[in-house]
Amino acid sequence: MRDIERLLVAANIVGSLAFGARHDATWLLIPLAAFGLYVVLADRALRRRIGPRHWPSEGFARFTFNTNLYFAVRHIGLGALLFAVAGTLASLAGL
Repeated sequence: MRDIERLLVAANIVGSLAFGARHDATWLLIPLAAFGLYVVLADRALRRRIGPRHWPSEGFARFTFNTNLYFAVRHIGLGALLFAVAGTLASLAGL
């Protein structure tokens, strides 16, 4: 999972800078979909591994979901910020 997270973060940073410089706002939907899919699939994989043991494992699954959700929201916000900064710098440079 950590390899997937690293790939998502790297693609988000590079894509936000590149598409921000081009002023292409449709890029902002791609990280939203990618991180959302990551959160849902990671949660399903964990719950499938847990199986029918509900009581202690349900709390761990909820904690992991919230951690992954915070990871996604944090990096979507970072990508939007980088997009705005790259767009602003490209406008100031006349690109």
